[in-house]
Amino acid sequence: MTRPAEAGQSESLLISGVAKTINAAFAIPVGMLSGAARNGFPFGLVTGAVEGTFSAVGKAVSGAADLAKGGAPYAKYAALAL
Repeated sequence: MTRPAEAGQSESLLISGVAKTINAAFAIPVGMLSGAARNGFPFGLVTGAVEGTFSAVGKAVSGAADLAKGGAPYAKYAALAL
């Protein structure tokens, strides 16, 4: 029995979604550190926190979308389990 060509695509989307979701938690501290290195202490932290927040939200939404797209082929098995 052979696997279809798109069989590995859903697994890679699931792994990518998990990685993006986990990395979203570290976006704010990384943004604050890089902002402080670029712009100095008080203002760099604030601008880094704002940039990190936007980055964290973007990564979390993108990770959730990847998880939804990757998990969609497996939804039929959840219906069978009920």
